[in-house]
Amino acid sequence: MFTREKRAKILESYENKEEKILISNILDKAFRFDKENKVIYTNFLNLHELDLANRVLNELKVSFSIYSPNEYCNKKVIFFIPDYIENSDQIYNDAISCLKIIPNIKNKLIHKDYMGGIYSLGIKNEMIGDIFAYDEHAYVFCMKSVTSYLITNLYKVGNQEVKLEEIDLSSKEILDISVNLVKKEYIIPSLRIDAILSEVYNLSRMQTKEKILKGDLFLNDRNMFYPHVQVKENDIVSFKKCGKMKVGKTVRKTKSDNFVIEIYKFT
Repeated sequence: MFTREKRAKILESYENKEEKILISNILDKAFRFDKENKVIYTNFLNLHELDLANRVLNELKVSFSIYSPNEYCNKKVIFFIPDYIENSDQIYNDAISCLKIIPNIKNKLIHKDYMGGIYSLGIKNEMIGDIFAYDEHAYVFCMKSVTSYLITNLYKVGNQEVKLEEIDLSSKEILDISVNLVKKEYIIPSLRIDAILSEVYNLSRMQTKEKILKGDLFLNDRNMFYPHVQVKENDIVSFKKCGKMKVGKTVRKTKSDNFVIEIYKFT
């Protein structure tokens, strides 16, 4: 089914260096699965990477599954699982971990503190999944291969001492993880990303444009440098030093032809 020529032809259609590397890795895993017929999986993929992988694998008609530890997780893992394996739960547990991070003092740490502590250890981004922070603790999903390293080396976050516990992926505690979204309606002149960001974060259009051109905007986990990009429902938008939000539905248009749109802000 797979040939070097087919692989080369697929890669030719990608000019972006990072995308080409990603697709090359995905193809290599698909080729190995086709040849060896054993369990193979990726590291964590963000929304943009997942979309690229999805398109390529569907084009090749390769059998695969996408695993998400929790419905609120944005970063997911692609698994190639042979037909002879009936129970995939153990496979997921062998590949992915969830660590509960418990600080010695409550209400002192926020999401960026946990993220900073984890990435300061030199772990590659693709090895870490979503991080959920609460007043009393945080959860971090990671590849099993870095679990021991995190437990051994992450003993402080910010100025707080922390301890780590591994949580079974099938536990109710994992299923109960959620995010807090605050919904609000905004009146905007257009569905351009710069118009929405200016309104939501109370910035001038010039300030918003400068931040976008500087690389502060991520749309569905993809760095976006174009202020004129149109958003659509369910898009996830991250704006550095401002916040993260999910685009809801367009409720209506006003008499002055503006849009009334729902925005869900992550808190």
